[in-house]
Amino acid sequence: MQTEITRMSVTELGNKVRARALSPVEIVKAHLDKTILHNATYRAFITVTADEALAAGRVAEAEISSGRYRGPLHGIPYGAKDVFDTAGIRTTHGSSFYGDNVPQSNAECVARLEAAGAILIGKCNTHEFAGGSTTINRNYGTARNPWNKDRIVGGSSGGSACALAARFVPLALGSDTGGSIRTPAALCGVVGLKPTKGRISLRGIYANVPTFDHAGPMARTVEDVAITLQILAGYDPLDSQSIDHPVQNYTKEINAGVGGLRIAVSPSFVQDAEVDQEISEAFESALSTFRELGAVVETVEFKGAERFHELFRRIAGPEFSKVHRRLFTQDPSAFDPEVSERLEWSFKITLDEYVRGLRERELLIREVDAMMKNFDAMVSPSLPVTAARIATRTSILNGKEVDYKNRHRPFLSPHNLTGYPSISIPMGFDHEGLPLSLQITTKRWQEAMLLRIAKSFEESRPDLRERIPKLS
Repeated sequence: MQTEITRMSVTELGNKVRARALSPVEIVKAHLDKTILHNATYRAFITVTADEALAAGRVAEAEISSGRYRGPLHGIPYGAKDVFDTAGIRTTHGSSFYGDNVPQSNAECVARLEAAGAILIGKCNTHEFAGGSTTINRNYGTARNPWNKDRIVGGSSGGSACALAARFVPLALGSDTGGSIRTPAALCGVVGLKPTKGRISLRGIYANVPTFDHAGPMARTVEDVAITLQILAGYDPLDSQSIDHPVQNYTKEINAGVGGLRIAVSPSFVQDAEVDQEISEAFESALSTFRELGAVVETVEFKGAERFHELFRRIAGPEFSKVHRRLFTQDPSAFDPEVSERLEWSFKITLDEYVRGLRERELLIREVDAMMKNFDAMVSPSLPVTAARIATRTSILNGKEVDYKNRHRPFLSPHNLTGYPSISIPMGFDHEGLPLSLQITTKRWQEAMLLRIAKSFEESRPDLRERIPKLS
């Protein structure tokens, strides 16, 4: 029964809870048992909140039994990336500096999930200060990919993706500054949504690059992400990054299909980056699927895409260094070498370069808006390679061993710069059984359309959901 429960989606579990066919206590216990058995190997969680979760499960069970059902997440377990504040529960930010940090209040995202009845099982592993893309963490252990434990999970929301793929939880929270939700979702074969900038509150989440930071849900199905977004979305007047924009109904037309929609493909948008042949073939197959489903797929040119990388550095550098300057000055040796390297080049960017970068960013966004004016969405591979080896931090790209570092940048980071919503969803598997991923992007505030397109593709490939990693 435990295995059956942990294989269920949020939607399936929610239906069982509502019908009283499963109790929140049963659900929480099944996921905790699996977590306790395997977390020492896969390091999805830095902190497991077993006692608190079981107590919350009993409360949820009592509420539902007395007719106080809160909705589709009532009694559903989840994990939160360990940069989200959790009241009374250690929040490390993946850093030794915060090993004993216990916040007094919840991040707004956590508060909204708690109000919806969701139950926190633990704090998910992350790259130190969410400052890298591997979740190789010397302070709290390296998160390992459930599909192959010698491979990375990606980062920096790596623990969240690992917990989902390993079936420790059916739902997780992540944050995304340059791809940190979508990278691990892609490498672990789950679904990760970066919504429109300002759609979800960032209050109570440790800052990375405020201009580019996003928070979002991660799950194993598109519908589960949509249900969770419905709860997380909305204006927060206490968050300076939050934007007061109407919240859509994210599930109302999720099954409407893609017939008649126009989908853009733009190799130039990702700087014509080299993509491994197996991923290219899976992507071409995905495009054929969209055409078969009734969408119009067109190739579109975008000039000057190299500006994304340059502007990302000029804006991200000063903001990242502002967040970490005090601690780095205090003890630079306590920082992970990858984070230290990022800080070193960040310190060199001048105020003039930063201000000019902000201005040029706005002009570049207008160019993207113009390109997307006549399209409903844009698609690309989420990543050009599969999960790198932990030992070498290298991937295979068309037969060559290459450094994994920053391979995600041309594909994912531009959408942090524009603030466009993007989602990574499973697209297939390579010859080694490692996940391949498709990225879908729409215009700002069009998450309902984004989820509709993603769900249509997901429904066309039920075989992908049937494959489950075997944990050791």
